[in-house]
This record gives sequence, structure tokens and C-alpha cells, in this order.
Amino acid sequence: MSAASEDNSPGKCGIVVLNYNGRDVLPGLLASLEKIDYPDFRVFLIDNASTDNSADLTDDWVDKFPIKIIRNDENLLFSRGNNVGIELALEWGAEYVFLLNNDTIVPPGILTELINYMDGKDKVGIAGPMIHFGAPASTIWGAGGNVSTWWGLVRHRGIREKDQGQFGKPAKVDYISGAAMMIGKEVINAIGMLDPDFPMYFEDTDFCFRARKAGYESWYVPTKPMIHLVSVAAGGQASKFKIQRRFSSGMKFFARHASWYQWPTIILGQVYEAIRVGLMVARGM
Repeated sequence: MSAASEDNSPGKCGIVVLNYNGRDVLPGLLASLEKIDYPDFRVFLIDNASTDNSADLTDDWVDKFPIKIIRNDENLLFSRGNNVGIELALEWGAEYVFLLNNDTIVPPGILTELINYMDGKDKVGIAGPMIHFGAPASTIWGAGGNVSTWWGLVRHRGIREKDQGQFGKPAKVDYISGAAMMIGKEVINAIGMLDPDFPMYFEDTDFCFRARKAGYESWYVPTKPMIHLVSVAAGGQASKFKIQRRFSSGMKFFARHASWYQWPTIILGQVYEAIRVGLMVARGM
């Protein structure tokens, strides 16, 4: 779904990295981006008004790979912050836009693997890789995700399973996480960017559902695994901030994409989720 560039690659790829107070994690990501093997990419690092001067860490990499740094005057949160980078990537001429969290570490071939899978497949508008937790080793964070609009449940495929090759084949999924989401520019042209009505959480799920309504599919691609350190900017995986944001955005998502007759079971599903998350917090997970 792209036009080949002069070097016969499927086209330019803009990597959008949204950074907020990422001093502890950003160097790891930047070091991995230096090893990217894709022939035509540029990093657009959008700093969301960090207070730890973490954006200054990028100065050591400006001569190592193409990177443009934008410092927002305020914290625009996830959707609006990423939209700044998406717009810049498209202005640069990107055929593909790769949203990437600042608390990730990527393998050198991740762009090549994702884009090669998408190239020439008109319906495949969004793709995502295998993602592992930082620890324990080889523990799956996600291999794409599924949504039940009957029960109001959203799940990463394989989360917390040991990676034993069970997700070794490409699969059409309901959504790709915004932690590592490859998007063809045709999708953005068709449906727009991330919806600011979802400032943080469910913006990626909503984007994939809007894309599906426009005729585009989301696919998990079994790449070499990347690492996600998980929710650093939100204060941790089970922080009060994250739980509150996820719940409010989730209710908004199902109000938009579920049918009225599914709400009785959605409410039951949310009760289940509240109990599940409460147990996770109690166990320190």
C-alpha cells in the first residue's frame, strides 16, 4: 500500500516518539534506533513539556541518525502529542508512520519486517510487532489485541505468557497497541489522526476500529521481539492515574463502538475488570 522510494524500499517511514520525563528510558530507545536497518527513516521526537530535561539526551544522537526534536510548550498527553509528530512525518513525505513509546527497545529489523508485510496489501493499513516485557525474560506483553464489545473487555493477545512461538504466524487482530503501531499514510488520509477525545488510553483501539470501518485491517506480525518497559510516563503499570484514565477512556470507547443492547454485559465485564485490577494491585503486579 505504498509507492516505492528511489532506493527501492516501500517508502519513507517516520518514527514518532512521544517523550515525557523519559530520562531513565530514552537512552535505551535511542541506542536501539541507531541500529535500525531500514534505508529511509526519520525520527520525530515530540517532547511533551518534560520537567527532567530528558529531551536534551537526544543531542548525543543527532549526528548518528536522522532525528527532529520538537518541544511542546505544554503536556498534550498521548493523542495530541503524537498527532504533532504524525503531521510532521506526513509533511516530510512518510508513506508509513510508526508510533513508538519512549520506554521501548526495538530490534534493528523492526521497520523492515513490518513494512515488508504491509507492502502491496491494500487492506492491511495497520501492523504491530511481537512485544515482550523487560522482565521476566521472554514474557509476552502483547501480540496484537482483541476486543469484546459484548463484555467490554480489551486484551493483549498472550499477555504474561512465556513466548514459546505460539504467536509465530501473522494474524488479523482487533487492534494494535500505540506503544508500537505502524500505520500506512492512506489510513491517516482516510480517517484522520488519533482522536483527542481519547487523550490517553484507548486512542489506539479507537483508531483501529475507525480504520476497520473505513475498510482497513490491523495485523499482528511475528517480528523479532521488541521490549516494552511499560507505563513509565503514567507512573507504573498499576498506578492510580493509569487505572482512572483507562476506565474513563474505556467507557467512552464502548459508548462509541458498542451497541446499546450490549451494555448490560459490558457493565458486568467492567465489574470483573475492577476486581481483576484490584487483585493485581494487591499482589504488586
